[in-house]
Amino acid sequence: MNHSYTASLEYLMKNSDFLKWARGEKPEDDARWEEWVKVEPLRRAVLENAIALVNSVEANSLEVSDIYVEHRIRQALRIAKNIEEERRRNKVVRLFARIKYRWAVAASLIVALGIGLLLYGSVHSGEGSALSKIGEGEYTGLTEIKNSDGDVKYVRLPDGSSVVLQGYSSIRHPRQFDPAKREVYLSGEAFFEVTKNPEQPFYVYANELVAQVHGTSFSIRAGRKDGQVEVAVKTGKVYVYSHREAESANGEPAARLVLTQNEQASFDRTNLTLVRSTQKSSVLLNLAIEHQPFTYSEAPVGEVFAALGNAYGVDIDYNKDQMANCSITATLGDEPLENKIRWICTILEADYEITEEKIRIKGNSCL
Repeated sequence: MNHSYTASLEYLMKNSDFLKWARGEKPEDDARWEEWVKVEPLRRAVLENAIALVNSVEANSLEVSDIYVEHRIRQALRIAKNIEEERRRNKVVRLFARIKYRWAVAASLIVALGIGLLLYGSVHSGEGSALSKIGEGEYTGLTEIKNSDGDVKYVRLPDGSSVVLQGYSSIRHPRQFDPAKREVYLSGEAFFEVTKNPEQPFYVYANELVAQVHGTSFSIRAGRKDGQVEVAVKTGKVYVYSHREAESANGEPAARLVLTQNEQASFDRTNLTLVRSTQKSSVLLNLAIEHQPFTYSEAPVGEVFAALGNAYGVDIDYNKDQMANCSITATLGDEPLENKIRWICTILEADYEITEEKIRIKGNSCL
């Protein structure tokens, strides 16, 4: 593949004039785009694939956010580059193989871009958000969880990580994480407890900000209309940076801000500046879980379950009569909720079941 394929496709999908023409809104530009394809033969295939992609997405009437669009563009271009590198390793490329290769690249890009390239220019000019409404389906492969009321909501991610979602906030994640990385998209406010896995970094895309961790606990405030995105770290280490910097660096930028326990930072969405706060606190959203150390010394099991239920926004049912005399001595730390429940039940020799809204525990007498 000539490198101009990916560059040309990206150019078209970022060009508002082309997007309008592809939708039939500017027929007077027919001659302009006919001249554009004459520059080199490959552009004809690029133009046809770009038109097909715009029409396909238009038929589904989906809307996506600016950050999601750019993220999907980067994914698609990475696919193209990987194919290009594979081709370079093969020194003998016959003409027929080249033709098949070009169309394979086109197909790969269209699949990878999916709705991510939906009218990029139109979306780019609108209000940016990591979670504009995207209809869940075959194009996105993402599951959306919304918290439609004022109470906190517990969300269990595919890797077992916990999210405490503040009221009127939402989060999107794939049904299964990529083996190389875990990625979620936040709109609003949430507290995260990420399952530790150094081999599979965890990324939160929140408006124009990216937070990257391997396993820790932290809060993010990223309202759609807020001028800033804020991050506060309860335990561990969090790397924060602009997604635009990540794109220009083709990966993780060198100018990342590293936050550790009790540190905060804010990102100005207008000036694209990231500043460490002088305030030393892990409390950003004033949620119960931000204040909880989850350390217990001979604490009655009822108190422990009540504290966990309040912190995560879940109901914990247990056989109170039989477990009335049970107590817990443990430091549960920043582990996700499921790990905390597992450890408690191991100590008490109890069984448990976790669903989205309720945890059921069945234990024996501790007398």
